[in-house]
Amino acid sequence: MENDLMYRVLLLALFISFVAYRGYCTRKFGRSNEDTIKQREGNFASLVANLLSLPGLIAVVIYIVYPVWMAWASLSFPVWLRWVGVGTAVSGFALLQWAHQALDKNWSDTPRLMKGQTLVTGGPYRWIRHPIYTAFLLIMSATLFLSANWFIGLMWIGMTLLEVLSRITFEESLMAETFGDKYRNYMKHTGRFLPRLR
Repeated sequence: MENDLMYRVLLLALFISFVAYRGYCTRKFGRSNEDTIKQREGNFASLVANLLSLPGLIAVVIYIVYPVWMAWASLSFPVWLRWVGVGTAVSGFALLQWAHQALDKNWSDTPRLMKGQTLVTGGPYRWIRHPIYTAFLLIMSATLFLSANWFIGLMWIGMTLLEVLSRITFEESLMAETFGDKYRNYMKHTGRFLPRLR
């Protein structure tokens, strides 16, 4: 197995950056539970997503500390494809920042409706209804490219997809219930994860 210390360091940096950024957003934009009007209760998809994160996290730690133990799931990626992972992660973080700036105090770390919440249609929300989830998918997809390991990629992409799809179902029904035709019209002109092709 080739020496991939640089990619292991980049993968570690990706996870540290993601956790640090989420903590920063929670401090900057977070609101108390007293502001909650309605929120999503736990569901099966979310539970499965949380369960997948444990083997995913263990696999990442093993890959970073002693990659030989994860060699059974390694993929033969060319160097340029592994660097695609870096570009994918950077793009994801840029989109995440843009979406958080657009949402400001309308952001919440959990799917919920808050007092004084408004329908945000500026920034990336002009084209995409869920740019934060698109950003999550980009960032977690980078784990596949950086690690060149199908098990690590599958765990993180699978966990993220399950959680995102679970959240979207609740959020879109809540937004339609709260904002009515205004939100339904907004849905007609925007894509869920990518801009709608006209």
